[in-house]
Amino acid sequence: FSLQRAAPPTKVLLTAFNVVVSLAVALGIAMYQVRTSLTPAGGARYYRGTELDPGPTALELLDATHPHLFASAFLLFVLGHLFALTRASSRTKIRLAWLGFGAVALDAAAPWIVRFVWAPFAIVQVVNVAIMAAVILIYLTVPMYEMWFAREARG
Repeated sequence: FSLQRAAPPTKVLLTAFNVVVSLAVALGIAMYQVRTSLTPAGGARYYRGTELDPGPTALELLDATHPHLFASAFLLFVLGHLFALTRASSRTKIRLAWLGFGAVALDAAAPWIVRFVWAPFAIVQVVNVAIMAAVILIYLTVPMYEMWFAREARG
């Protein structure tokens, strides 16, 4: 299978999926920015709470972590499969898969660590969000480029 030779309906379907995923990721980053200001101090304040707001309970964190972990893993699984159809090297594909799924696992653990163990871990959380966003951006843009703009490799 070649993304360049995919049937037009397949290209349109994949493009529509990628556009909606891009919007969802942008909204997720915007939501995280509103909650934490995308800073370690903001993340620690959001998850550990303040005198006026005690922060999320363990049950609230469970309610957020469970669906978020499933959705993030599923999203990376689908996007990773599309990326696997590109001309990127196997080494790049494997590294991005490990990096992406590691970032998802860390993203699920970070609120718990910041809330109940160590507030300075919020620094890792901010960096991890950037890494996860970068992997998703690569997973979205490379297949789109190959579908619509890349020339067929001649062998």
